[in-house]
Amino acid sequence: MGSRVNYTIKSKDGLRIYQDRWAASRVPYDLYLGENAFLEYVKECTITEHLSEHGWMEGFVIADIEKKLLGFWSWELEHETSVLHYFLAALKKKWPGWQLMHLANYMYDAEKLIGIKYTSAQIIPKYTSPTVDVMLNDEIDDGYPHALFIIRQNESIYVIETMTVQLEHVICYGETSINILLEKPSIPLPVEGETRSSYHMVIDVDNKLLIVNNSILGIWETMAHKWPGFNLKMGCIGYLAMLKEANIHTAGLEMSEKKIIGAFTEMITGKH
Repeated sequence: MGSRVNYTIKSKDGLRIYQDRWAASRVPYDLYLGENAFLEYVKECTITEHLSEHGWMEGFVIADIEKKLLGFWSWELEHETSVLHYFLAALKKKWPGWQLMHLANYMYDAEKLIGIKYTSAQIIPKYTSPTVDVMLNDEIDDGYPHALFIIRQNESIYVIETMTVQLEHVICYGETSINILLEKPSIPLPVEGETRSSYHMVIDVDNKLLIVNNSILGIWETMAHKWPGFNLKMGCIGYLAMLKEANIHTAGLEMSEKKIIGAFTEMITGKH
């Protein structure tokens, strides 16, 4: 396997692509070194002609020298909203004069900055609808749920955890998965950082909107027909930002400052 990252340096001379097989988990740490140290480090990496294919890239950074724009994503980045905001504010001091962008929707966001049609050139995973048994026979709660679903229907909010049913299962099964999820017991909205699962999704029936706190290449292009009339917003924006995107009140759900600083410290010290 590995922890593979592509670095792209864009300048008046064009686009130069580098790669490191083991550095995707260190993206926050490496960026926090600051502009000069980071760019010197990238120049020591392996030059490659093409970006890695989907499934072989766990992180990405673009530094546009002319526009002074820095964009990045990583599978292993801390994605809690409050921590991300804290990190971006601190990172700005290390990159004075630069515009910083967390590319929450991964290569969908990145390709707009690099000028390469990346996503349409990839082999899309073969998404298939799960069986009825998979949807109905979710395991008993063992304390380790796989996903959190928040459903708004008739102006009421239902919060549901699943043990084996995944975000992809629900998207691929389609709109009829809503009634299956609603058969499960509802829980209170968790506090940020205490969702028990890293995978979150809002299903807003009232406004025909899906908000996925993840970036899943090709799934909507493949499965939008299973959700007639619905739109989808996707990206690793964090649990709290997902709630705000759905106009769900978040007062009192914020992570404590102590936890934010603890998570931020791990990001910038490379403890992965």
